[in-house]
Amino acid sequence: MAALMTRRMLLEITWRRRGDHRSCYCRMCIMCGTVFYAGRPEARYCQSACRQRAYRQRVRAARCYVGTSRPNPT
Repeated sequence: MAALMTRRMLLEITWRRRGDHRSCYCRMCIMCGTVFYAGRPEARYCQSACRQRAYRQRVRAARCYVGTSRPNPT
């Protein structure tokens, strides 16, 4: 019977015995709201595009905050 099984079938059986082949960390991206499976428990973004967008928003917010805290020259 084992001789008739393909390599892919054997891998699927192995994964089923071990559990889900994906990471066990199911997360929701804080930028776009997409549910994704993360390899690390502290992951916050589904992809690098969301991570970069969050970084750019933080930089813009910091610029606005710094720009408003300056005293007016009189």
